[in-house]
Amino acid sequence: MRRTASEGSIVLKMPSLATVLSAEVRTVAVRRALLAEFLGTLLLVFFTAGAVVVTAGMLGERLSSSRLLAASITHGLAFGLLVFALGGSSGGHLNPVLTFAVVLTRRMTFTRGLLYLVAQLVGAVVGAVLLKLVLPAGVSVALGVPALGPKVSWEAALVVEGALAFSLAAVFMASVGKGSAPVVLGLMTTLGRLFGTALSGAPMNPALAFGVALTAGVWTSQWVWWVGPLLGSALAALLWRSWLSEGEAGRHRGMPRADGGS
Repeated sequence: MRRTASEGSIVLKMPSLATVLSAEVRTVAVRRALLAEFLGTLLLVFFTAGAVVVTAGMLGERLSSSRLLAASITHGLAFGLLVFALGGSSGGHLNPVLTFAVVLTRRMTFTRGLLYLVAQLVGAVVGAVLLKLVLPAGVSVALGVPALGPKVSWEAALVVEGALAFSLAAVFMASVGKGSAPVVLGLMTTLGRLFGTALSGAPMNPALAFGVALTAGVWTSQWVWWVGPLLGSALAALLWRSWLSEGEAGRHRGMPRADGGS
């Protein structure tokens, strides 16, 4: 913000969004973080959607308990390992749900959060495209696009998605700066997939849902995997901020930032 004087009056000039974004991107640390979010989300979509495609399209399995377990463990392992590998560069979000929570709790600026979102969405699309390119001819399961379970209403799906996002965001905020973060985030993701896949599809990640939907051209109920998770994330962030009393805030002052910075 810049203050200027004009004919005896004071005029406040706010920098444009493009100017602020350009300034952010010029920072080496931010470019490194964005690359980490792009690559991490790309690989997360590639492995997660790939597990769905392999078990359904190539092995021909229905949503049995064993297939559900395989897909859930794959998602949890992929997320946990990628957070471990890339968390030092970007904070290891790889998910708009987590970035939204971090912005709302003021651990990250809005502009940087917007850049993270773009990197995640582009990474998700590229990951889905790469998965489509490596699949054998004739395999068609819509690239693992999530779907509501039989007789599951959109209202119920919103509640499920909101609860899963709330839990994931709460675990993420509680684990920032701890060596156990990749493990607990992987376990929370696995738990969410085990519970929610048959109900709401449980992508637990709007970028993942967007990437496979855009590549496969299937947009059914896409809004559910944005509205539900973002509402759950917002609730987790607001409750987290309200819990941070003076004493609690003091314990967290030395905590690394959730964007991988210091």
